Amino acid sequence: MSAVVVRSARAEDQPALAALWAAAFTPPLAPDQWLVDDERLSHTLVAEDDEGVCGSIYGLPKSLRESDGAVARVHAIGSVAVAERARGRGLAHRLVAATLDAAGDADWALLFTGTPEVYRSSGFTTFSMPRTMAGPWAASATAVEPASVVRESVGLGVLGPLREVYERSRTGAVVLAPVRGDRDWTMAEVRLRGATLYRLDEAQATVGYAVAEVRDGVGLLHESATDPTAADPAGVRHAVLEAVAADWAAAGVRTCELAVPALAAEERAVRAFAPAAVRQDDRTGMIRPLRREARVDGIRHFTAGDYF
Repeated sequence: MSAVVVRSARAEDQPALAALWAAAFTPPLAPDQWLVDDERLSHTLVAEDDEGVCGSIYGLPKSLRESDGAVARVHAIGSVAVAERARGRGLAHRLVAATLDAAGDADWALLFTGTPEVYRSSGFTTFSMPRTMAGPWAASATAVEPASVVRESVGLGVLGPLREVYERSRTGAVVLAPVRGDRDWTMAEVRLRGATLYRLDEAQATVGYAVAEVRDGVGLLHESATDPTAADPAGVRHAVLEAVAADWAAAGVRTCELAVPALAAEERAVRAFAPAAVRQDDRTGMIRPLRREARVDGIRHFTAGDYF
């Protein structure tokens, strides 16, 4: 059995990484989001044996909101994969240790996983997050679709007008929500590509939006935000969700999954939109202190566009 070397990724590793991720993850992980990171090679470590690349880990710097109003520098870990031939040798642990050594001045590290036992020995602990509401859905008999909501398919460059309303909706209110830079917005556009953006503008500025789609008959609300300084935030939420409801009714949606932070105003709007939906507790997140402990008490939320 050959020795395994852990090193920084190189350009020639990209086809092997794509093949590794396709084999290691269910559903297969496409490299599209990784490819829009101009610094992806310096953010990625690979494990290599005599047969080639046999493992990977991706460490992405992110700025995340904390409960005291501060913004933490976070080492966000993803794409942890080990080829079948190299499993059972502690390679995932080595990769995690290596990426933490490369975390620079990050305050703490974050990852999301369905196998938390893999990371506990590296000092990660699980946290909970009320990320979604899910359950039966039916259109209101009295719903009237507003003509003012604009629809657009999500793709590169589409989410730019949402920056200000997103930041205003999260600042001081939602813990873990990223302060999105250009790379974060581009990655969100890749992750949400093909979904529908519902946008409401007033005085040539976006005051509210939702990103939603129907997949296998299930209505999915991936992200939404309302400008808290708008003249009528409740009316904005209602108008945007009515537009979503019109499309879901036409598509025959009967169940839904709604990714909304557990803020009082958001809860009221969603209760009216999907009265039978029940809050779901997500426990896939794990945190490890680096320079200091994470300060993440409060209403935590992470949207589909921000996973890594």
